Parts: sequence; C-alpha cells; structure tokens
Amino acid sequence: MLAPESVLIELPITESRFGGPQRQLSRQELYDLVWQTPMSQLAKRFDLSDVGLKKVCRKHDIPTPPLGYWAKRVHGKRVYQPQLPATKGPQKPLLSVVPLGAEQPELQAEQAKALERASEFLPIQVPLDRPTKLHPVAVRTAKALRAAKVDQHDLKHVSEPGAVAVVVGNPSVDRVVRIIHAFAAAAEKRGFSLTEHPEGVRVLVEGTPVLWQLKETTDQIPHVPTKEELNWQARREADRAKYPCLYSSRSEGPVFRSWDQVPSGRLAMTLRDPSAPRWNRKDLIGHWCDRRNKSLEDYLDQAMATLATGALAIRHRHAEEAEKERQRLEDLERQRRERARRDRAEKRRQFLFAKADELERYRKLVALAEFLEQNCEQESLSQETRLLRELREITGAMRRDLDLAAMNAEADRLQLYADEALPVSEPE
Repeated sequence: MLAPESVLIELPITESRFGGPQRQLSRQELYDLVWQTPMSQLAKRFDLSDVGLKKVCRKHDIPTPPLGYWAKRVHGKRVYQPQLPATKGPQKPLLSVVPLGAEQPELQAEQAKALERASEFLPIQVPLDRPTKLHPVAVRTAKALRAAKVDQHDLKHVSEPGAVAVVVGNPSVDRVVRIIHAFAAAAEKRGFSLTEHPEGVRVLVEGTPVLWQLKETTDQIPHVPTKEELNWQARREADRAKYPCLYSSRSEGPVFRSWDQVPSGRLAMTLRDPSAPRWNRKDLIGHWCDRRNKSLEDYLDQAMATLATGALAIRHRHAEEAEKERQRLEDLERQRRERARRDRAEKRRQFLFAKADELERYRKLVALAEFLEQNCEQESLSQETRLLRELREITGAMRRDLDLAAMNAEADRLQLYADEALPVSEPE
C-alpha cells in the first residue's frame, strides 16, 4: 500500500492555455486544494470544468466538499471535512499542470480579503411575494418581460438597457423579478453599483463591469404534431407512393420535428467577464442553478462573494494585459529605433564612400590641372587658360565641400546623426 501523498494524479491536460512554469501534482496536494478553494474556481486553474475536476477526484478516491459547504464556511457554520483515504495500486503517470494560485499570491490575498468582507453581511433573503417597492432594475426588467413575446419554446428574451439579460418562461417571471430585486439590493449594500448597457445591466465592482444573466433551462418532450403537420405528412406519403423514384430512403421520416423544448421551471444565474472572449469559457466567472436539494436562491450569497473575487481577477488580468501591451509597444519602439540607427549608420557609410569617391575625383582633377600647366604651348595658351580656369573653379568648390566643417554641416542637414551623440575625441 502506498502512502496517500506518494500517489500521483493523472490529470487530462496536455497543454495549458495559461502558460508559465509547470509542476506535478500529487494526490495529497489535490486533496488540499479541493478543500481550500471552491471547485468552480479551482477547476479554472487546471483549464478544466468543475465537473471534469470532480471526475478526476472521484477516479482517485479524493473526497470533495458537498453542496452548501462554502456557504456554511462563509457564514461561520460548522462544517465537516473527511480525511483523505489511503489508496492501493501502483503509482500512475502524472501530467504537468500549472499552479496558478502559487503564481498569483497578491490576487489570492485580495480575494481572501474580499471573501472576509462578504461574510460580514447578512445572508441574501429573496421575498416570497413581490414587494410593493421593487428595485429600479427589477422594475425595468419586469416591464421588459411584460412587453416581450414568447418564442417557439415559450421563452421570453430580454436584453436591453436598464434591465438584466433574462431568458425565462411566463410562469417563472415573478420569481425572476424577486431574485433580481434581492440580488441588486444586496449588491448596492456591498458598495457595488448597476449600470446600463445595450445588452443588459452590468454590475460595477470598484469600476470593473461584470455581466449578469438569468436563464430558465428547458426540458425536452415529444412533439405533438398539429393538424397542418399531419396533412403535410399525408401529402408526402401520397407523393412517395405515386412517385417512388423521386424520393430517397433518407426522406422516409416525419416532416415535423420529434421533440419540443419547453420551460422547465429551473433557473440559472451566470456572471461573466464582458471583456473576455466567450470561447473556451474564458469569460465565465460563476454559474449557479436550481438543483434537486437546493434552489438558486440558496446560492445568492456564494454568487455575491464570487462576484467580488471575480472582479478582482478581471482587474488583475487587465493589469497584466496592459503591462504586456506596454512591454510590446516598448519592444516595437526599441526595434524601430534600432532599425533607424542601422539605417543612419548605413547612410553615413554611403556618405563617406561618396566623399571618398569625390576626393579621388578631386585629386585627379588637380593632377590634370598640373599636367596642363606644365605642358601647355604658347600658341594655345588662351584656350587652355579657359580650361585651367574651369578646373580651378571645380577643384576649389570640391575642396570646400571636402572640408571637415562642411562635411559635418552636410551630415547634420541629412540627419545622419539624429538622436545619436557624436563621439567626443579625447584631448591630447
């Protein structure tokens, strides 16, 4: 029999989207993490869903907290934590995982303070009957639900400024309004605010917006065909019997759908990061729904605590992204300056090569002038004098251009030393 801490866990992870250094996780370490952090938050660290992480724990006989465990801890109630049972069998191969919690100690400390502050408030109580004076957001949502029309699944969709994004059936409208009233009032008591958005209300937690959604799930029931659908089916069968060559075997089924989606009466509430991409659940902060032994109303305190910690995670992510963007822009500017420096260095080389060529031409013209002066004949002196005068004018101009001060002035005009300090020679 192996000791519990020596048995390694096989997590179904091949590559984490978070990057960073990776390490191996033992059975004892996973047990400790499961009882230190809610499953919905811990699963994100391993790029898993909470259901997937719970399956991993079940496979390796690791007990997990029951429903209501974290709510009881928040409110100081007594909770029970079973010990990690010993396990039999050989060691199993372990895949690498990314311990995000260890890499973000500041975020963990801030989230712990947020959870501590959340425990100072009274539990959220949803009224059994609709209050006479509703929260303005609940009033706006109720008004939008009254004006909305049901879709083919008997659900009403609301997504407009001032109202919470809701998808719900008519029988659950009153309950949804009461939940919105209680949650919105509790959020404002905790210092949060609610702001309008074209796609639904956002909860502002210290300036960080969080998308708030409520949705009713659906049940699948057999479809009862209408009279029109039955007539349509009868015409299809008559045409098939009359013209069998025109119909394939794939069109032998009914012409109407087999199932209907109807409101189930079960509600779910979701908090999302509106700035994160929707794919791969990266935007999901928390999701709660009606269960067999607990209703959505029982999860409102947990949702409020998760709202605070999730907003902190969003701010940290934004700060990290801003820092990465700043570093990226600095790298781009550094690369641009390096390219400009190399371009200026090349231009200076070409400038000096051109001056060297000009010096060579100058020397050739001076040599030509000296040759003409030494070998001129008396009878052609006037003609050659014009050539010598032209040579002297050209060489004089070239001599002035080849002067060090003139070359420096031309280099400054061409900006060959822009943003670069000229080397200073040491005094002799």
